[in-house]
Amino acid sequence: MDSSETSCVATCPSCSNEQEHEIVHKRDVGSGLDVKVKCETCSLVHKLHIRPSKSVKLSFLLSDGPTSMNETIEVDDDEVFRVGDIFEHKENLWRINTLESTEKKFMRKALPERIGRITAIRYDEVRVKVTMTDGDISNPGLIICEPERIFSTGSIIEYEGYKWKIRSINTSKGSTLRGKFEAYQIKRLYLQPPPPPRKQPTTSRERRQAWKEGRLGENPNPEKEKWK
Repeated sequence: MDSSETSCVATCPSCSNEQEHEIVHKRDVGSGLDVKVKCETCSLVHKLHIRPSKSVKLSFLLSDGPTSMNETIEVDDDEVFRVGDIFEHKENLWRINTLESTEKKFMRKALPERIGRITAIRYDEVRVKVTMTDGDISNPGLIICEPERIFSTGSIIEYEGYKWKIRSINTSKGSTLRGKFEAYQIKRLYLQPPPPPRKQPTTSRERRQAWKEGRLGENPNPEKEKWK
């Protein structure tokens, strides 16, 4: 809190939620502050005790594709960690996958004092496993991309110089033949060759049939429209 500030947002004991407060008085206490504030909603005057946080060390297991490493990282003792949080370490972004308590139990969120270990996976780039199936032959592959890239079932993508159709997508909830997902949600893509292109209509009869199937767009007279 800067010495020039005249207001702040704080939790009001009377209103029971965060409200704008007027700063009435400040007093230095060691390396912290005692601040008297007045709620601008209910006019209650109360004190805030602001103290600098202390650094503690936490154990992290960081996974980058097939490689995992143990790291000890300094964090603030009052910082709340949640599954799904994104943080930066060594110029990379990581996403918290699990929080393990000191009693070996899994949690959704916790303060450092309760955490035994945090596991996190690389987030600024993800590795999406693929299986390419052409007839009876299947081959594995890997796509490295940004975590927000969208993959949709039924869509055509280019991979290793060839075009493939996404037949299904496997996530932590299982495989699906329908839907779209961001790359970080995907465990594996199942690819197959796209269907061959349809033969272009050349005769009047073929053009009429293509028009019925919607392949000529809004063409009221397909007999006279020259196929391009």
